[in-house]
Amino acid sequence: MLPGDVWSSCVARGLLAPGMRVVVAVSGGSDSVALVHLLCALREQYGLQVSVAHFNHRLRGADSDADQAFVENLAASLGVPCDTGTDDVHAYAAEHRLSQEEAARELRLRFLRMTAITQAADRIATGHTQDDQAETVLFRLLKGTGVRGLAGMAPRSGMVIRPLLPFSKRELQEWLVSQNLAWREDASNSDGRFERNFVRSQLIPLAESRFPAARQAVARTADMAREIVELLDRQTEQVTDNIQILEAGDGRHPGALRLSREALASLPDALLEFALGDVFQTAGVGPSYERLSRSVAAIRRGQAGRRVTLDDRLSLEVGYQHVYVYGAAYTDRVEQPREVSQFPATVDWFRRRISFEERGQADVPADLRQLDSKEAWFDRDAVRLPLVVRQPEPGDRMATFGGHVRKLQDLFVDAKVDRLMRPRRPVICDTEGILWVPALARSARAPVLPESHRVLRIVYYSSQC
Repeated sequence: MLPGDVWSSCVARGLLAPGMRVVVAVSGGSDSVALVHLLCALREQYGLQVSVAHFNHRLRGADSDADQAFVENLAASLGVPCDTGTDDVHAYAAEHRLSQEEAARELRLRFLRMTAITQAADRIATGHTQDDQAETVLFRLLKGTGVRGLAGMAPRSGMVIRPLLPFSKRELQEWLVSQNLAWREDASNSDGRFERNFVRSQLIPLAESRFPAARQAVARTADMAREIVELLDRQTEQVTDNIQILEAGDGRHPGALRLSREALASLPDALLEFALGDVFQTAGVGPSYERLSRSVAAIRRGQAGRRVTLDDRLSLEVGYQHVYVYGAAYTDRVEQPREVSQFPATVDWFRRRISFEERGQADVPADLRQLDSKEAWFDRDAVRLPLVVRQPEPGDRMATFGGHVRKLQDLFVDAKVDRLMRPRRPVICDTEGILWVPALARSARAPVLPESHRVLRIVYYSSQC
């Protein structure tokens, strides 16, 4: 019955739909092995196109190579394509000042995204379970990451889906045994030197000795916290959506983030802490209690020049009109183009989110001219799929209402969009050209007319909800 339960759960949460192309991240452990078997069991009935991706971290010598060989053989036995990748985790961690676990995660995710783009996949599926959710929430709670940490892992983050979050590791392993299916055990998962392993092997079993349903309770708490985070995101988006990136910083640091001091100071303490947590994440530092409380105090006291050290490379400084986070500059970050050919769909873009959904004529607002600049409607039948979300490119032009063809650069100048912020704006195109640049300009193409039968609604959210 487990394959049917997984499919029902995925449909209910909008993770999968018939006919989708899915890249499954398979490490060789029981969770990811169960996931690829389950999705392959569903592929004929629902037309799923399944492939496997395995990233070799090269951290365990011969065991890492054996994991890769196991996954390659598994994919061959299931008759699905298998892509493998590898990189030097130690060197990447040293270069970017990350822990080994953080470096491995970043490299693995980069590989998975590139694999998905190459295969024109709709989703990347990972094997995270209810156990992983409980570990994540407790780990973040102990690290002091606040309500964002309590929200745990979302069932879906852009292309990445986690179909197994409602299921426990025990359920999955029992199903694998019942089907006479093998998996590999990673000995490093029991290494007590890693903090997450301590949570997994000691803290959770201790809690369950007194509270048998502890994992399920923590997972439910994550679901409730996620709803609160979405609400707080909407209440603080006017502040966090207007972060400016200064490439030169103050002459002593490589760059800075700049925010309106007045906008920050207008927030009550709870929302100010939440907004600063978002800012710190953008800068690349964790929102610890100490950092947040000291930063709130500095902003509240109002003395220009007050500086708070966040870590050995980042600091917050209160100016007369702005608050700066020095040492953070991400102007060279690149987002890969994202293709959208089915609806509904979402695309995460520089900590923002774009949603696409097909509607009927009856859903169209009475006056489209009164729409917020972060929402646009198009005649679905006049749009030439696939859509592509990409960064602006030199020479971009679009036809605006009134019959004018304008350079995108000129539109940015007219709207006073800072040069360093322009690469972060998404450009949404179909095969014939630019349709819309959210919060800037809509093209004159594919207008919604009284005779339009199908319409496409696109919304640009100021935060990932």
